[in-house]
Amino acid sequence: MQPDFLRALLQSSKEKEIHTAVDTSGLAAWKTLQSVSEHVDLFLYDLKLMDDEKHRRFTGISNDLILSNLRALASQGSAITVRVPIIPNINDDDENISRLGEFVASLSRVPPVSILPYHKAGADKYARLNKTYALLQTQSPSDERLAEITTLLQGFGLTVRVGG
Repeated sequence: MQPDFLRALLQSSKEKEIHTAVDTSGLAAWKTLQSVSEHVDLFLYDLKLMDDEKHRRFTGISNDLILSNLRALASQGSAITVRVPIIPNINDDDENISRLGEFVASLSRVPPVSILPYHKAGADKYARLNKTYALLQTQSPSDERLAEITTLLQGFGLTVRVGG
């Protein structure tokens, strides 16, 4: 949203030898990501859904740019950790997880993956904004399901951890 400010902040931080990380969904023009990437030590890159139609249904946008930008960051050698929020009945199915594993494993520089169990931390924020929190009844995934997802992703040769 504020690439010039971000670039200046990252550049200043690097000059002071401060480790830099950018937490992103990847929904930005490639020109923007590329322009800040030289000052970023680590991208924390969120992936949610691999199916574009399902991604549109739950987020309101296509995932084409998100996937393209991740591929481009990996190609230029950026340090990345892919983070996957696991949301039961939305993106925790084996098909989505397998497609995600296949995609991440295909990147030119394969990043580690952190799976993040769903939590309701955002519910309070929605309440303060007088908005309806649609996932209020959604529970965190079980430890067993997280272990299954970890194993499934590791089957693609990925380094996976829970949390992150």
